Amino acid sequence: MKTLIIIDMLNGFCREGFPLSLPNYNPNIETYIKNRIEKFLKNNDKVIFMYDNHSHSDPEINNPFPPHCMQGTIEAEIVDTLAPYKEKAIILPKHTTSIIYQTGLENILQELNPDEIEIVGVCTDICDLFAVYELRIRGYKVTVSKQGVLPLDQSRQQFFLSYFEKVLGAKIQ
Repeated sequence: MKTLIIIDMLNGFCREGFPLSLPNYNPNIETYIKNRIEKFLKNNDKVIFMYDNHSHSDPEINNPFPPHCMQGTIEAEIVDTLAPYKEKAIILPKHTTSIIYQTGLENILQELNPDEIEIVGVCTDICDLFAVYELRIRGYKVTVSKQGVLPLDQSRQQFFLSYFEKVLGAKIQ
């Protein structure tokens, strides 16, 4: 069994006008992720949405990041193109850059025991980086698609994809 983990595909990163809106956002990522979700669901594999859901007391708020994706705001909502899949997925809020820390994901993955985990979403150079690291140190086989991730800083995309592969041992497709 495989697991698709979708990270932070939220209005606050993927739509204009928010403090951490990606300056070089490409909406094609949404089509790519939608197709990946459909493939995973068709194969009876698992889909997990991990999403920022911050309060002002969260450790990353104001240092190093401005308030973003705050609980109960439109910023913290999954983008409309992917929201219809929430009913068929596991949905887990996160309050740091970590997909593991106080999210319940570690227990879910131990129970699922996936053969492979695919990471998609944003940001390659922040939360995706920590996700790949956290999964690899726990022994999971991780795949990252070039089409399925976008960085906050576009100039760092290739560096981090290479880092995932050469340092962390993830497969890049």
